[in-house]
Amino acid sequence: MKNIKVLALLILGSSLVIGCSSDNKSTTVVDDRTFLIKKAMFTAGNLISYETITSTLEDGTSAECIQVTFSANPIASGPFCPETINDVAGMGFYDGATNPGLRVFAADLLNDIEADGYNIVNEDGTVNIDDFQSGMGDASNSYCLAAAANDNLKLTFTIPVLPKFANSNNNIAEVEIIGLSLDGVPINGEPPSAINGPQRGGPGGRKRTEINFPSLDPCGGHHDPAGYYHWHFVPEVINQVLTANGITEISCTNVAQTTGTKLVGFAKDGFPIYAYAVEPSDLDDCGGRTAITAEYPDSIYHYVASTTTAANVPKCLKGVAARNSFRYQ
Repeated sequence: MKNIKVLALLILGSSLVIGCSSDNKSTTVVDDRTFLIKKAMFTAGNLISYETITSTLEDGTSAECIQVTFSANPIASGPFCPETINDVAGMGFYDGATNPGLRVFAADLLNDIEADGYNIVNEDGTVNIDDFQSGMGDASNSYCLAAAANDNLKLTFTIPVLPKFANSNNNIAEVEIIGLSLDGVPINGEPPSAINGPQRGGPGGRKRTEINFPSLDPCGGHHDPAGYYHWHFVPEVINQVLTANGITEISCTNVAQTTGTKLVGFAKDGFPIYAYAVEPSDLDDCGGRTAITAEYPDSIYHYVASTTTAANVPKCLKGVAARNSFRYQ
């Protein structure tokens, strides 16, 4: 089956390579009728530029790529952190001793954090919140992290015009970039957890003994410390994921939940990402399948967002991505 998919892509590629040139600039009109990723698929309102370039892939080869640039933060977001112990806000992956797992930022989680010896709630019931604007807070306290937005950023993605299967899977690391949504929001791997996530100055051999716990909003996204919003979930089916994980206090209202099959974005290797209201049973180890879709009537390999697993993004990618596939400025 894999050889058949590769052959089909190679046949398609004969026209793709002819259709674009490494000399194209952002002012050049790109004829993308034979591309897998077409300009018209993206949300026009925040798309700044769309061009083709020659780029080096992660396996050292060169390939024609689409380079697209978007303005940051095109969607509504939040809430993230509760102001008091009586408020209900976003969610996060708690990896402390008491009731670990995907948790809602509300009284039960805050009390468990306190029971594990971390000082996140003050005597007056207010919650310690840090927005990354003041040096990650006082080291003697724990914080719910909710980075401030920076709407002046431009986000640029470089994606192969012709997806190329790799010799082995690219297993997605925590917070690693996976791809982008159709409105230009980065899609990342699993979010950092409270205690053992990427180094933010907390337990696990680091200087401070308190924790800095990043919050996601109910749709599964938050702002990077630089200020751009990004997903750690595919939001179009996240309410199913919340239900499957026993979460009823919050739901995603900023993104419409799909009732069918919806193209939601592209992985950095060039293969599409879809949300299915009913998750197929024939997914491979990366959560992908080859099937006909509305956008690809001749069938296409694509990734499918889980409707049960948190986080529900692909755990690995089958294709070869461009080096430096994402940047912001």
